[in-house]
Parts: sequence; structure tokens; C-alpha cells
Amino acid sequence: MQIPRCSTIFVSTLVTFFVIGSWLNLSGVWIEFPLIVDQLPEGWSLLARMGLISNLANIGVVIVAVIRRFSHGGVGYEIPVNIFILTTGTIVLVILAFVWQKTTMINGTPHSTYLMGFSLSLSLVDCTSSVTFLPFLDRYEPVYLKAFFFGEALSSLFPALLGIAQGVGEISCIKDANDTLVEYMSPPRFSVRVYFLALAAVMLVSLLSFVTLCLIRTGRRKDRASVDSSYPKKNVPVLELSTVEKKPSADSKIDKFNTTIVNNCSMTNKEFWLSEHGIYLFLCFWTSILIIGASPSLQSFSLYPYSIEVYHHTIVACQFAYPLMSLLGVFVPQLQSRYIYLLNIIGTGLFAYTFIAAKLSPCSPLVDRLAGRVLISLSWVLKYCVLYFIRVLLGNYFGRKSGHRGLFWFGVLTQIGSLIGALLVYLFTEHLHLFHERKICVFYQC
Repeated sequence: MQIPRCSTIFVSTLVTFFVIGSWLNLSGVWIEFPLIVDQLPEGWSLLARMGLISNLANIGVVIVAVIRRFSHGGVGYEIPVNIFILTTGTIVLVILAFVWQKTTMINGTPHSTYLMGFSLSLSLVDCTSSVTFLPFLDRYEPVYLKAFFFGEALSSLFPALLGIAQGVGEISCIKDANDTLVEYMSPPRFSVRVYFLALAAVMLVSLLSFVTLCLIRTGRRKDRASVDSSYPKKNVPVLELSTVEKKPSADSKIDKFNTTIVNNCSMTNKEFWLSEHGIYLFLCFWTSILIIGASPSLQSFSLYPYSIEVYHHTIVACQFAYPLMSLLGVFVPQLQSRYIYLLNIIGTGLFAYTFIAAKLSPCSPLVDRLAGRVLISLSWVLKYCVLYFIRVLLGNYFGRKSGHRGLFWFGVLTQIGSLIGALLVYLFTEHLHLFHERKICVFYQC
């Protein structure tokens, strides 16, 4: 029986608002760093610590995997876990709005323990949402997956749009009573507190939308079982294509697709890793190091020397990269391998330039010129676009060619790569002191 259009729109709206809560809060915290990094004792090195903390939060995924293992395929845990995720995200943002600037003394040195501690909580729930939100949608008709991915895109776009509305204050140098130049930053259109409270309000809407979805039956599959569909069942084919609209003329294509998956899944480990699958998995690992692990931790040292405006607007622009590249992946789902390799070289080159800019701080390339500001901003935005597009292409490849096996290793190497990238930048920053801040009111002979 066909679902009424008004019901479809209503459920799609609920799904969209529910999924907005997936990465909204953590994305918002990262967007606020240009405004708060100078107000905290760690200074620019704060981002290296936050990058490492964000990656350690993947323990939440492990916890859900353990719960799933002992539930023997049951999905009853998904609803309470999702409610916990959205409730925690809402409460933590409200608390963070009032305590983000507070510090505690550890061994005689002030530390931003409140910001880092609550950011760890947000990282835990956001990482966990990646393995509980989409499986929950398995209860619903496939038509609502579009609303899911739209909501996931908005979880990055909404904090960015809010950041654009907030703006960023200008830093000026004024003389104090001792005739010494000191930095003064004019306030943005609204404060960090208001920004976090606005995100908390959206998280509350996300929570209420999810509760509403749980209370109504509209849009759900009539034959939805209470077990995880990924667990083996009797008399069920290994690979189902029930969500694909089958036409008589497409039978041969479906059979060919079936055969391709089976052939690739029957490969030995050695054959798998020495084939194109292994090369693409290395690219997945490499791009994860660059774009997910290292890049966020390098933001301040690479961008801030060019001005707080460049830092703020570039980070906001980078938030648009993943949704746009995901959309591009719909129209260009695959490329020949040589083009993927070429894109990887371009993306790595762009990363190298942003890394060199961070390393040369306070005298970053063309730091006092308009050309330098334009070049560093374009390098960051293009780096995110190119490397994210590679990841979209690789995800499509493994979903098309190797099924569960390839997607499993795609996810594993993504997490390992991002952790290694964040750990390397942390070591470079905290122990090797490879990067240095640039003071606005200090003259540098560059």
C-alpha cells in the first residue's frame, strides 16, 4: 500500500531533524575555535589536543559493537542509545555554553579541562551516532534514506551557516598604560554562549523528532523484524537486492553485479590485499591521516597567521566540502583508477602546502599579502574538496565491488588513519614544538 504524500513529507521532516543531531554539536565546537583559541591557556596548541581527544572517542563505536554482539542481532538497544546520544548532546552543549572558558590548575599550570572534557563527551556521542542512527532507519521504507543523508549534510551545514551569521570580531592593537601594544578583539555579532545555546536548541528539536518517530508507526516497514538484518537468517540469500527496482531488461545487470560481489568476496586475503582493493584501501588510510586526523589539528598554525578573518571564514567554508562532494558523488559515482591517483597527488600536494604554512609560522608564505591570504584559503578548501571526493569515490567502489568485506576495512582504516594523523600532529606540537604562534601586535621580520 502506497504511503500518502503528506505522511511521507511529515516522516521525512522528522527523519531530517533527527539526523541533524548526528554531528551538529562537535562541528559547532570546531567552528568556534577561531573565537576561543586565544582566550584559553593552551593557545594555538589546543587544537592538537582536541584532535587527539576527538579520535579517542571512537571507543563509543567499540562499546556499541560489544552491545550488538551480546544482543544476538537484536536491535532493541538502538532506541535507548539514540535517546541517550541526543539527550547528552543537548545537555552538554547547555553546560558548555557557560563553562567553556573555565580552567583548572594541574601541576601549577592552567588547563581548559572543562572544554576538553565536555568536548570528549560530545565526540563520544557523535562517533557513536554513526553506528546507531542509520541502522535505526532500517525500520522504515527506503524512501526515507534520502531524508537521512539530507539531515546528515545539514549537521555540518547548519553550524557553518550559524558561524557565518555570528561573524568574527576584528583584532586591533592598542596601547596600555605602560605604552605597550596589546591585542584587543572586538566582539562578534553574538557570543560563543549564544552560539552553543542555539546549537542546543537544535539538538532538542532533534531529540523531540526522534521521540516522535518512536511513537508513531507511519512509514515503517510492515514486515520489519526485531533483529538486525545484517545477521544471517534461514532461507535468505547472501545478497539481497530487494530495494532495487527490478526490470526485465535489468536482470542480466543484476546477475552480473551479484557475480562480481561473490567473486570478490571469495578472494583470499593475499589476493584481496595485493589487488586494486588493497591499493584503494591504502588510499583510504592515507586520506584519513591527512583530512580527518591531521588537518583539523593544524588549523590554527596554518590559518591564524593570515588573520582571524581568514581563519574563521576558511574553516566555515571547509564545512561545505563534504556535503558538496557527496552530492557530486551522486552524479559522478566512479572514476578510472588513474584519475583517482591523480586526485590523490593533488590532494596530498595541497595538504603539503598547508602543512608548510603551519611549519613556517609566524612567517608563513606571503603572510602579509592579499595573495597569501587567498592562496592559503583556496588551498584549504580545495584540499577538503579533493580528499573528500576521493573518499566518496572509494566508498562507492567498495560498496560496488567488494561488499561487506571492503566496507568493513574501509571503516577500520578510516579510524586508524585519523587516529595516527591526530597523534602525529599532537607529538609535533606538544613534544617536538614544531609549530609556533604569531602574535598580532608583534612585528616580524619575514
